[in-house]
Amino acid sequence: MLESNLKVKNNIIYNTIGTFFYFFCQWAITVLVVKLGGYSNGGILSITISITNIFYMISMYGVRSFQVSDIKNRYKDGDYLLLRIITSIISSIFFGIVLFYLEYDRAIQLCMIIYMFFKLGESVTDLNFGFFQRYNFYREIGISYILKGILTLIVFCLTLYFSKNLVLTLFLETLALWFFIIVYDLKKLKNKLNLKTKTYKVIFLLKICFSLMLYTLILPYLNFITRYQVEKFFGTEELGYYSAITMVIVVISTLFGSIFIIIIPKISYLYKEKNIKEIIKIILKINLAIFVFSIISIIGAILLGNAVFSILFTNSIQKYMYLLIPTIITSSILGILNYLSTILISFHDLKFVLVANLIPAIFCTFLLKISIMQYGMLGSLYSLIISLFLGILIVGIRIHFLLKKRITYA
Repeated sequence: MLESNLKVKNNIIYNTIGTFFYFFCQWAITVLVVKLGGYSNGGILSITISITNIFYMISMYGVRSFQVSDIKNRYKDGDYLLLRIITSIISSIFFGIVLFYLEYDRAIQLCMIIYMFFKLGESVTDLNFGFFQRYNFYREIGISYILKGILTLIVFCLTLYFSKNLVLTLFLETLALWFFIIVYDLKKLKNKLNLKTKTYKVIFLLKICFSLMLYTLILPYLNFITRYQVEKFFGTEELGYYSAITMVIVVISTLFGSIFIIIIPKISYLYKEKNIKEIIKIILKINLAIFVFSIISIIGAILLGNAVFSILFTNSIQKYMYLLIPTIITSSILGILNYLSTILISFHDLKFVLVANLIPAIFCTFLLKISIMQYGMLGSLYSLIISLFLGILIVGIRIHFLLKKRITYA
């Protein structure tokens, strides 16, 4: 048992360090685009990321969470590979349809098209890391993420610095990501994968993971709708300032998510074995860790926030620093909701996960415009905080009910 716990901790460390580094580099890109290209390009990149993230989630289809909770290995690597090919084609078709109706100029649309291929590269990365996780290649996950982060960051910065062209910059960044996927990820997996596939299993995966896919769309949707409304009310340049600070939400939620996905197999096993006490202990530990992280982050924001963001951006960011602490609070609440939702995914209560997260998303959509009119940019964060609290309440009650039911029939 001690050896098993040590292995889980090491896996979490490898995965977390790599994931955090990669997404820190992606966040750094959203910082440096302002330094190198101005707040207007920052706003363009922000809305580009927000829109393509939605279709990126369709491509991923929420499968990795199901894949790592498949402790009985009912589905082969080939089943998951074929599923990812199908969902990537579907997501690209939907993206093309939506892009046709978006009222953006051609340069921005071209940025979106190129960046969609970048997100498809990240989708392939997610699939590969699901395989890495299945074969206990956690060290390779960390290495791959770190090298991808360095490579894409360097290519982005050098290209934008010398060309001042965001379209060319995104194109070369995308090429760099796909190049590394081929020469590292696929090479590591070359002799490991069992590529046998059965069509009926893939169709079944499409059905069973549909609710998971819709669930994973909720966060990108919330990111998009909040940024869309901010841009609508205040313009693209103001969106650049807003995004510079609130990008913290994506970075922190991604960091939390990298930890949560590692413990899914363990939670699934504990639930199967009806070890309710251990599950409750893990839930309390993670929630406490998120709370402590939040307190430390808020203290750091109070002491260093103004100085750090002025260095990262320019002094003009100062008048928007009132957004930072509410952003950290929003990130932490989102982290708790995502973690509790991950618990339900481990229980394979997939439909309820969707419903429980869809209700806050709908509530936020109706509340958002009124809140922004009343409180300005802060209103978007207030809407998110209230809506996410509602989600925590719903998911928390469901977990309590399922664990109580499990004890009763133990």
